Amino acid sequence: AKDFKSRAANLIRRRTTEATLSEKSLIPSREDVLSWEESFEHLLRHRYGQALFRAFLRTEFSEENLEFWLACDEFKTYKEPKRTAKAKKIYLDFIAIGGPKQVNLDTETRMSTIACIDNPSSDAFDRAQRRIQGLMEKDSYQRFLKSELYINLLRRTSYPIQRRTTTEFTNNKS
Repeated sequence: AKDFKSRAANLIRRRTTEATLSEKSLIPSREDVLSWEESFEHLLRHRYGQALFRAFLRTEFSEENLEFWLACDEFKTYKEPKRTAKAKKIYLDFIAIGGPKQVNLDTETRMSTIACIDNPSSDAFDRAQRRIQGLMEKDSYQRFLKSELYINLLRRTSYPIQRRTTTEFTNNKS
């Protein structure tokens, strides 16, 4: 039953992400898109940028890195008693060896994170989150900036469609 709920939640999340990407009102400005080249943090903090990066990671089968990063970010907002339950969920999903979305952590980071699970503070996953952010920034983020997804968006924001008003059309007619 839990597996079904998890799959259903993932399906809903993916469809929501795809719907988010297709909403024209959310298309970022050229300045926003260019800021993503300057800073990985800008990309992660921008709603559309994050959704586009997630779509890119899905093509590389490494979406779990972003999901882990987001789960850690959300974890910081939890208070007890929810914090302990959320810490265990993050551990089981992303940190446990053989977990369904296991991320690539070195042994030292994995062990220091595991040591915090039973009595977690809001920064319990900070070290692991920074490690995964570093991996994404050095690897998949660099490929994302060269990807068709990003380049096509950059092109679309470079040449905004300008609609001519009826007055402009009439005045330009000779």
